[in-house]
Amino acid sequence: MERIKKAAEILAKEGGYEQVKHMLLDVLVEEKNVIILHNLADLLKENEDYEEALDYAKQVVAMEPKTYYPYALLGELMMRLVNDESAQPWLEKAYTLFESPVVAHNLACIYKQQQKFNEAATYFIQSYKSEDYGLMRAVECFVLAGDTDSAYKWIDVIKRDQERFIGEVELGELYKSLGHYQEAAEWYAKGYQHYAHTVCWISNYLWVLHQLGHEKQVRDIRAAFLETLTTELLKLPEDAVEYEMTCEEMKEEEQRLLADMERVRNAHLQVGLSNDDELYIASRCFTFFCPMHDQSCGEQEIGK
Repeated sequence: MERIKKAAEILAKEGGYEQVKHMLLDVLVEEKNVIILHNLADLLKENEDYEEALDYAKQVVAMEPKTYYPYALLGELMMRLVNDESAQPWLEKAYTLFESPVVAHNLACIYKQQQKFNEAATYFIQSYKSEDYGLMRAVECFVLAGDTDSAYKWIDVIKRDQERFIGEVELGELYKSLGHYQEAAEWYAKGYQHYAHTVCWISNYLWVLHQLGHEKQVRDIRAAFLETLTTELLKLPEDAVEYEMTCEEMKEEEQRLLADMERVRNAHLQVGLSNDDELYIASRCFTFFCPMHDQSCGEQEIGK
C-alpha cells in the first residue's frame, strides 16, 4: 500500500504519468485489489486513455468497493464511451454513497437528455457546489419544464452571487429563453463590450434586437461581426502557414467562417433561438490517497 500512496503523491506533485503508471503496474503484478485497479483506471482517464481505463474500472466495481469513487469513475467513462443509459445506474450508485457535485452534474445531463427536466434541474442545483454553471443549467431545465416561477427564483440567486457571477451574456441567454427580450438585450449589451464575439450568442443577440424592433442596432452589430469574419477569412492562408494546417484543415476552417457569415446575415430571420452549447461531462481526480483531492476514500476503502 505504501507504494500506491507514493505513486499518488508523485502524480499530484510532479505529474509523472509514465513513472506512476509503471509503479502501479509493478504493484499489480504482485497483488490485485480495488485500490490499485482503481488508481490505474483514474490515471488512464486523466491521460484520455478511456477504453483501457474502462476495462480496469469494470474490474473494480465487480469487487464491490465501499466508496463512491469507483462508481463515479465508471459512470463517467460509460458516458464518454458507451451511452448515458449504461452510465446512469453507476452514477446513481455513486450518489447514494456520497452526494458529489461532479456526479450530480453528470446525472443532471442524463436526466436532461431523457427530458426529465425537473429532476435534471434538481441535480444541476446540487452540482453548483463545484460547477459554476450549475444554476444556469438548472434555470434552462426549469424553462423547458414550463416552471417559470422556479426559473426566476434561481435567476435571482445567480444575480446575487457576485463572487461566482456567470456573466452578462449568460444572463442574456436565460432571459431570452424566457421570452423577456428587453432584459435579454440589456444583458447582451453589457457583455458585448468585453466578451469574445461568437456566432452563437451574437446571432441570438441579433434575433432579440429584431424582436424589439431595434433594426439599426441589428445592422451595426451584424456589420461589425461580418467585418471581423471577413478579416479572418482573408488572413486564413497566412494563418494556415503559421499554424501548419493541412489542406483539409484549412478548407474546414474556410467553410466554418463562410457558414458563420451566412448565419449572422440571416440571424434576425431565424424561426427561433439557437443554442450550440453542448453539456460537458464533469470530471475530477478520483485517485485514492491523492494528497490534494482524496476525501479520505482511500482510508475508508482499506477499512481504516
